[in-house]
Amino acid sequence: MATFKIVVEIEMDETTPLAAAQTVQEWLRNPNTEWQYYVQGEDQKIHSVDLSEADEDAVLPAVDYIPLIQKP
Repeated sequence: MATFKIVVEIEMDETTPLAAAQTVQEWLRNPNTEWQYYVQGEDQKIHSVDLSEADEDAVLPAVDYIPLIQKP
């Protein structure tokens, strides 16, 4: 079994950090919401995974992945 790190990044406008987190929590609980994931394996390669695609098209290399949250 391999170990993977998975990131879901969302950029949104909201009034406070708490309100932003609450809105995203609602989205995560909604089974009709589609997500794109960034998955990094033990080999350090990052892939974009879109579960709304057919399996053979769902995983693509994330060549220029830059995380939304960065340390100043």
